Amino acid sequence: MGRLWRRMNGAALALVSTLLVACAGTQSAHTTATTSPTPATLALPSVLGGAHVFVTDLVTGDLAELGVATTHIARSVHGLGLSPDGHWLYVSDVADNRLIAYALRDGAPGESHAVPVGAQPVHMAETPDGRRVFVTNFSGKSVSVVNTASWTLEKTIATPDAPHSIALSLDGHWAYVGCYGAASVAVINTTSATLVGTIALPAGAQPYGLALSKDGHTLYASDNSTGRLFVIDVASAPAGVVSGAVEVGLRPALIARSPDASTLYISSGASHSVTVVSLAPDPMHPTVRATIPVSGYPHGLAVTPDGKYVVVANTTGKTLSIIETATNTVVATIQGEQYPNDALILP
Repeated sequence: MGRLWRRMNGAALALVSTLLVACAGTQSAHTTATTSPTPATLALPSVLGGAHVFVTDLVTGDLAELGVATTHIARSVHGLGLSPDGHWLYVSDVADNRLIAYALRDGAPGESHAVPVGAQPVHMAETPDGRRVFVTNFSGKSVSVVNTASWTLEKTIATPDAPHSIALSLDGHWAYVGCYGAASVAVINTTSATLVGTIALPAGAQPYGLALSKDGHTLYASDNSTGRLFVIDVASAPAGVVSGAVEVGLRPALIARSPDASTLYISSGASHSVTVVSLAPDPMHPTVRATIPVSGYPHGLAVTPDGKYVVVANTTGKTLSIIETATNTVVATIQGEQYPNDALILP
């Protein structure tokens, strides 16, 4: 597990490196974890009403649905994803190199499938037709292609170093992959499942989170190294070019987009904040609207379907912050487990 976390930054992530070595040690350690008492249920703040909010914990390997249940599913889990039809919840098992898929029934995880993928899978995206899931393998320098009809590994696509976040074009034809260790965004043709090009970023850039504009012509990439948000013109995909950059917080990580696609929310770990970026009126020229302090080292975040709230996973803070978007203020903070890493809210 060490290489992934060494490549990341800050004292907060150095702490988790030690914890993950212990988590990933032996089969006996895994057995002990799976036979331990049922983890406590995390609270669902009243402002979120009946929302289905899921959170992964990197250290405990638990998947929590706030207000419902917390379930131990692996030694360490990282990212969350949702199928376009909302029928499948995806979790990356970063310790045992698997994509775990849960069938959703009335918002609750049911039957599951576990598919072996590459080394240290982190994030994933399913094509609009539901036939394939593309999974980034941070240490594997690859993207795994999972066939959802058979729940098997269909293909492995080599990429530049340390692929992390992934975003699909509106038609699902292109997969954009932020390659943290290669200062580039890889472009994959999802029909042929081949790497068709790379978009160069400034030297030393560490692309971490990705998001697209509403029209799909602009790609945004957070630079974990310099604290910038790159603006990339992908209107002529698979070609792309950096057209500008905006200063955000220190060590920016994942990005969540509002339902109306007018706003980006970017977790900035070393600033202990969430940066609010407006894409209106011109998505090619975003502007910073607010910076919201949160506790700990924020990482994953998700916006409610009505756009009124943002849930932020604060890793070393062991908490979840709830931001009200109308006022750009934290209106609730709840206790998490050991290292809340990613968040997802069902539509």
